[in-house]
Amino acid sequence: MIFLEILSVALLFYIGTQSYGIIKFKITGDYNDLYNVRKGDRKQQAMMDVLLNEKFRYYQNLSPEGRNKFLARLSYVLNKVQFTGYEGLEVTGEMKICVLFAKIQLTYGLKLFHFKRFKRFILYPGSFYSRFFNRNLLGLTSGVGFVTLSWADFQQGYLVPDDRYNLGLHEMAHALRLELLEYLSPDETLQYMSDEMDKFSEEEQHMASRGVPSILRDYACVNKEEFFSVCVEYFFEVPEMLKQNKPELFTMLCRMLNQNPLNTDIDYRMK
Repeated sequence: MIFLEILSVALLFYIGTQSYGIIKFKITGDYNDLYNVRKGDRKQQAMMDVLLNEKFRYYQNLSPEGRNKFLARLSYVLNKVQFTGYEGLEVTGEMKICVLFAKIQLTYGLKLFHFKRFKRFILYPGSFYSRFFNRNLLGLTSGVGFVTLSWADFQQGYLVPDDRYNLGLHEMAHALRLELLEYLSPDETLQYMSDEMDKFSEEEQHMASRGVPSILRDYACVNKEEFFSVCVEYFFEVPEMLKQNKPELFTMLCRMLNQNPLNTDIDYRMK
């Protein structure tokens, strides 16, 4: 046993952390090994599993293997970011897990699930004033590396899972697009398809200018960034509606995010 432990350490130094994780994952099938999640951090995953199963419909549909992947990614990201509460809001461990849930949900089908650009999350009890926009906001994703959220509105986004409003997914979608501006994604076609999404935005704005009704709310026509974030909300909250009314857009989002929210029986995998 001691010999095997020494051999594992020697192998780790020789091939590097990432390659070691891949080799170990092929042996164990545990995503915690793939992402090199520390053993101490794995201990809280039983609690996380109960919490996420109680609160999130998306998580409820995952298989045991799918949950293992989700929890491993969440545990990995949890140690990479910082949370700050404002206006007297005390940020608990459960709140951190819930906020990062939206991030892992959005990127579940991608290799890119940790955003190097965004290392700080700021939570307010409710809406907050932005000096830059000179008005109250519910959420704000800044290119300098932080995401600000109204905790009350974040919760509401998941309490009603099919009302086409989800603040967490909306802001994480902004973060994903901004991440792609600065860092190369391990997902080879992600940047290309992100650019292709802009063509759909232009079409939507053109239709709106002609008075053509749309299932997307008006905010989608503010700019290309808001279009993508609104589409992400519809994609996860009302996928059947989006597919029926805008099949090409739905297919593009499936390809871009490498998941299909309608495939609830196979961990949202693409068929």
